Amino acid sequence: MNTQQQYHIILELEKDLHSRFAPVFSKGVDVKACLNVSIRELICGQLGIEESYLENRIQTIFLDGKPVDDYNTAIIRDGSLLALSAAMPGLVGAIMRRGGHFAAMRREITHDDEQSTACDPEGTVKIKLFNLTVREIGPLLLKYGIHLSSGDLQHVLTLFADGFRRGCKNITLNNSSVTLDQLSAMINKSDSVYLQLKEI
Repeated sequence: MNTQQQYHIILELEKDLHSRFAPVFSKGVDVKACLNVSIRELICGQLGIEESYLENRIQTIFLDGKPVDDYNTAIIRDGSLLALSAAMPGLVGAIMRRGGHFAAMRREITHDDEQSTACDPEGTVKIKLFNLTVREIGPLLLKYGIHLSSGDLQHVLTLFADGFRRGCKNITLNNSSVTLDQLSAMINKSDSVYLQLKEI
């Protein structure tokens, strides 16, 4: 029997505090979405990221550890790991870049084309962000809502405690207003958290 407490936390923060969550994005956060869909449908259709951003800014995409060239045919399944990055430096970055001149050098490890099936409305995908995508996509994911361990959340809140005390105007835990200290005391490090951020 699962005895873990489920927490729904809403933080109303000043805009510049979004960047404090960078460590959790490099580690990966879980996002609930309708899956068995293409990467394009997830990123643009569900997460609300502009298609021009996907086309021009996200240069490297990994799905379940394999580089992706075509985000229209790579399908997100329940439990998939999706990693997004802007341009990466050096030869490795050039080889891994989506649709780049050196893409043929990694043909054997490139994610194969797939066909989508019926959409699964209860699916979960883990998303990792790197370099510029952290500050550009991170706020959108925080607004959408992410699942992470309460231990990871506590780490961020503790590491930047002074900034959160100044810039966090309201905290809601399961529909009840709490202080930052109360939040830290109430959530257990082994439990999961559904976190949403609102800008003020």
